[in-house]
Amino acid sequence: MEDDKILDFARKGFLKDLLLNSLDNVKEIWYLLKKMNIKIIPNTVLVINHDNYYTETMNKSEAQKRALRKKLMTVMENIIKGENGYFVELDEQKYAAVFELNYFEEEEKIQAIKLAEKIKDSIEKNTGVFVSIGIGTRYKNLDNLHLSLKEAMEALKSKFYLGQSQIIHFSDIYPQRDEIGVFTIEIESNLSVKILSCDKEGTFNLIDELFNAIKNNKMNNPFSIKSRIIEILSLTLKLALETGVEKEKITGFCNECFEGVLKCDNILELERHVKDYVGNIIDEIFNIRKRVNLQAFEKALEYIRKNYRKNITLEEVSNYVHLSPFYLSHEFKNFTGLNFIDYLTKIRIEKAIHLLSTTDMSVKEVGKSVGYQDPNYFGKVFKKEVGVSPKKFKESKKIPER
Repeated sequence: MEDDKILDFARKGFLKDLLLNSLDNVKEIWYLLKKMNIKIIPNTVLVINHDNYYTETMNKSEAQKRALRKKLMTVMENIIKGENGYFVELDEQKYAAVFELNYFEEEEKIQAIKLAEKIKDSIEKNTGVFVSIGIGTRYKNLDNLHLSLKEAMEALKSKFYLGQSQIIHFSDIYPQRDEIGVFTIEIESNLSVKILSCDKEGTFNLIDELFNAIKNNKMNNPFSIKSRIIEILSLTLKLALETGVEKEKITGFCNECFEGVLKCDNILELERHVKDYVGNIIDEIFNIRKRVNLQAFEKALEYIRKNYRKNITLEEVSNYVHLSPFYLSHEFKNFTGLNFIDYLTKIRIEKAIHLLSTTDMSVKEVGKSVGYQDPNYFGKVFKKEVGVSPKKFKESKKIPER
């Protein structure tokens, strides 16, 4: 049993070196092939990809990830071994299976696809994990097996557009290009405006437009797309920093987001990831703005309470708190429940009520004291707010003589 484990470990090491083109001596390859008791002459490579691995495992512990991979590899090994093949682990998400397929021309492709379907169905049925399989073409020479691996990996890139649970033969894919015309300066500029405005709906609409354009042109290289997405997301980081979001939060967003972009293996998953990230950035900017606005509006109200006796204007207050008159006017009611004039009137009438109730000042004097130079206008405003004229209110507050 111990010897079998050692042999299996050595066999997988040899096959991995062969696939990665680390062995260049043909005689040595043939010798090791026999020495490792590999009973086929591998000529075709299938690469099995655990779909959505990153999103499925990002909240799991390393032990849970290992258990998931072990379950997947156990099923994979049984089905591949039953088809006279061998497999090796390339990374956490991808596995290479090698077979000896001896068919002619189109029949070779048909049999390879049937084999891939059998493997995929068995894995998904027994593990609940979705996989996609890229298929390379057959190479007669052992020292060219790495080319079949390269083709299978290239075929898998197409699942970026097709989605999960795919079987893709190298002969069915189209050459991909790195130039991506949908990423324009205008897109970046419009996104910046929407993000700084904390317009989440408008931002998501722009992201939808961008990804729809990408989906309509499936010849773009997924890695190039991800690189440009990262550039655009870097812009959002800069915007967040400029608006005052803490550097520690930005660093956390950055690490999680960029890693996630690179690991997304289909375009729908990438779009969701980008929206989640940008949505979080907008929320942080909004919270910063909210705190800044709170301070500015509290300062504005304090200014009004101190200067209500004067003929103060919205423009004067907005200059004092460094906000535009339009913005101050637009948000004033959201903050206080009243517009600027109504709030100023409220403060003045409250002060007038206090003076009429506690002093011997005349109605005219009280009006001037709270900012009304015209006694008649003061009387109209007071009656509208309180329900009685200033004179009657003052008389009602007199203490009866004994």
